[in-house]
Amino acid sequence: MAALQFLSKYRETGLLLFRASLGLIFIILIAPILWSGQGSWEHFGSAMRHLDFHSHYEFWGFVGAIVGCAGGVLMILGLFFRIGVLFALVVTLVHLVAVWHSRGEFLVRLPAFEMSILLISLLFIGPGKYSVDKN
Repeated sequence: MAALQFLSKYRETGLLLFRASLGLIFIILIAPILWSGQGSWEHFGSAMRHLDFHSHYEFWGFVGAIVGCAGGVLMILGLFFRIGVLFALVVTLVHLVAVWHSRGEFLVRLPAFEMSILLISLLFIGPGKYSVDKN
């Protein structure tokens, strides 16, 4: 479409908006788990049972919450961007496995699958021009 061709000069701004919004989503969803304490950590970490880890759910929940929030912050800043995306991707993949084992309908599984695809795509794309650790 020639009518929207002018938007191509804002490609880097679009990438900034994309990575900042994904990072913010991770912070908004995972930070309350981090603040809520051991009960929430245990519930969050209980997804690890689908990966054959059957103890220390509080530890896994705390680590998952720290990693998810850190990944969101790193994505927003563009600092160590790919490491931040990997952090978020690990949390998302554990969630995807847990949702997949829940035997729910496909529409329940779809958001985690979509987020995994977006994060894998961001691994290839990179942070773009507007990041704290510019190349």
